[in-house]
Amino acid sequence: MPCTKDFEHLLERKNVIGVEYDEETNTVTVYVSQKLPDSELADEDNVKKLVTDADVKVEDSGFDEERDGFDALSLTVEIPEAETDRKDRHRPVVGGVSEINAKSTAATAGPYPARITDTSSGKWSDDATEGDLVRLSNNHVYARVNKAEFGEPIIQPSPRDGGKHPDDETGTLQGYVPVEVGSTVDVAARSVSVERESPEYHELDDSWPTAVRREDYRSLKGETVRKTGRTTGVTSADVSAVGASVRVNFGDAGTLTLRDQLIAGQMSKGGDSGSPVFHDGSGELVGLLFAGSKRQTILNKIGNVESQLGVELLTEEPGDGDDGNGGDGDGDGGEGDDGDGTRTYRETLDTTVTVSMDGPELSLESFSMQGDISPGEEAEATATVTGTDTGTGWLNVQGEQYTFELTDEHADSGRYVRSVTVRVVVPESAGDSFEVHVEGGYVVKA
Repeated sequence: MPCTKDFEHLLERKNVIGVEYDEETNTVTVYVSQKLPDSELADEDNVKKLVTDADVKVEDSGFDEERDGFDALSLTVEIPEAETDRKDRHRPVVGGVSEINAKSTAATAGPYPARITDTSSGKWSDDATEGDLVRLSNNHVYARVNKAEFGEPIIQPSPRDGGKHPDDETGTLQGYVPVEVGSTVDVAARSVSVERESPEYHELDDSWPTAVRREDYRSLKGETVRKTGRTTGVTSADVSAVGASVRVNFGDAGTLTLRDQLIAGQMSKGGDSGSPVFHDGSGELVGLLFAGSKRQTILNKIGNVESQLGVELLTEEPGDGDDGNGGDGDGDGGEGDDGDGTRTYRETLDTTVTVSMDGPELSLESFSMQGDISPGEEAEATATVTGTDTGTGWLNVQGEQYTFELTDEHADSGRYVRSVTVRVVVPESAGDSFEVHVEGGYVVKA
């Protein structure tokens, strides 16, 4: 069965900047920088003559000149003035307002909260820890198309909108997926101080996102999506492609082919890069905006964003009433909801906290098992701890003692956070859950 990749050779033809194959209709849709009559095209550039085993549909992208790709919207086009108050200083930061790397121009603060789940995916700072929360935007917004160093400041508002470092710093570059030929995402993450971030999106219903679309993107074709962004505010368009390969101009980094993209109608301009995109009817988070033309907007699938970067997007901040996952992502209740609005609670934590009156304190943030868990077997677990100071910490798990160091490298918003790998013996009688006794604190030197 043919697929879009089988028609990527068309991207080498004059004016062709995007292509998608729809197997249900056996149609190849070709996006061109300018649409020319057949009489002005050489045979080797006439896609209708090059494709003989499928119908061909040609879409004009409105550049009115020969181009080699769509524009990355905060790199290669003029950046207009921000809409209304989106260039103002927002604390807490909300999605859809002006934000970018302090060494760049202007773009948009994207989805939040996202929880790091796998630091082996993408590239991450040594300071990044699984379980940490981050805010997302594009690689070309936060990471300057692979050129930025970890720790570079991100500021809100953007420099073009009057933001200055260090007064307007909201975080630092923590992770990104390199943008290269064959990539499916243009995404990066910055650190956050939770008290200075909001899970809301500027000028959108405060219940959005209602869920996160992780599959069934085919059903989005023809549906309306809505974004909130720095330059054009809240705009909507219909989805025309759900698995396109596109050529995108990343400025000094060149023009690269990205695969498996959503294409919607025109709903963005320069500075809207990083905008979160939602299903217009349900409020489901579906995409991350990064490129476009006068007639189209290019979006990463949000499921690819999660898997490639190693994060999980949450529908609300952890601690706001559930586990932060807002259900199972399909909008129909999912785990934690019985489908009729009645929430079910599954207990995984039951502990007593000892508060020290005369020294630094160590607390247990989370405790999770890794890999397969079998009754009667020993398994690996991760204990994430938070300390109030640097020093040597200790944990005792099921009678086994562990020590570790908390240093300035583990600093996070005035605390010191570290994940410790421990071993746990699973009881033979373990059912849906079992208890693990954990003690810990700081090593006191004589």
